[in-house]
Amino acid sequence: MSALTRRRRAARTLAVLLSLACGLALAELAAGALAGFAWPFLNVFVADADQGVRLAPGASTRTVSRGGRVTPVRINAQGFRGDDWAPAPSAAPVAGRVLLLGDSQVFGYGVDEADALAAALTRALPPGAEVLNAAVPTWGPPEYLRALAELAPVYRPETVVFTANVANDWTEVHVPNARRTTARDGFAAYQLHGAEAVTEFPGRAWLFGRSHLFLAVRRLLAATTAERPPEPAAAARRLLADLPRLSRPDGPHRSRLTAPLLAARELCRPLGCRVVLLALPLDLQIHPGEWAKYHGAPFDLAPTEVLLDHLLSDARRADVPALDLRPVLRAASPGAFLPDDYHLSPAGHAAVASALAPLIASLASTTLAAESPR
Repeated sequence: MSALTRRRRAARTLAVLLSLACGLALAELAAGALAGFAWPFLNVFVADADQGVRLAPGASTRTVSRGGRVTPVRINAQGFRGDDWAPAPSAAPVAGRVLLLGDSQVFGYGVDEADALAAALTRALPPGAEVLNAAVPTWGPPEYLRALAELAPVYRPETVVFTANVANDWTEVHVPNARRTTARDGFAAYQLHGAEAVTEFPGRAWLFGRSHLFLAVRRLLAATTAERPPEPAAAARRLLADLPRLSRPDGPHRSRLTAPLLAARELCRPLGCRVVLLALPLDLQIHPGEWAKYHGAPFDLAPTEVLLDHLLSDARRADVPALDLRPVLRAASPGAFLPDDYHLSPAGHAAVASALAPLIASLASTTLAAESPR
């Protein structure tokens, strides 16, 4: 074979490869455009040995709901949603600074950053207040405590909001997230015993976690799989079935979430911050219209009310300020939760913020009165 022939073949091969690359790039752009450059699940998770998962600092993405609602998400340098945080300038609590602890509800999953609790609460509080959103989807009470111990000495909040989410915190309080969840290709994934090891190769994270074309192909191949109903319908049934265990006293406490709540108060005590309990119910406990987005007939969840009742009772006995969100969200319903999801809607976040802000402000006033010279 002559040198000229070899060069021609090489040129043709290169042209084919370039055409293929351009075609794939165009197909990727087309698939992304059709999806609104959004993902069905949050894809900015990284594995963490202590917390199970964290959010990748500086990452950004867009999620899309079942109903097609696209939500931008940006993660700050500290690994949480929103703007970057400034460390406290001194060892004293920063006046007006609030630290939110929670999971995907407090994170604001499915709503714009400006409509989530952190922003809504900032608007509801007096001027100068600053709300740090330290909530991460999949976290539970053990992770809230670990985050508080890590963040409070650096950012010195004046108030810490400990959110108890009845949807999953009662089942997760004794099961650390590191045993439940890990990150795979940017997505949160269940820790399954006996699961096959993931085959790693160069470019896998982008292919599985960032390629809209690859996602479209996977969905096409799985087109025969029936769409599952939103998870909380099944979660509510499990909660009801497991209620005898979940509602048992925990040592001296009526609620199994009281111990982590009091542990948060003890962590705050030497740092000068105060803890407020936010008691968050299921959407299905709030308004009968919420059943419309789930498959299957409604069932009675009234017995599960005891979970929040016991925790609030313990909080009162321990003199921990608490806000029961059941009447707050019932007053904001219908519409306090997303129409295609169990997370709070912008109206729900606004209602929570409007009820929480006066409680936080009253605590600040009480503290100032107690500290003022007589």
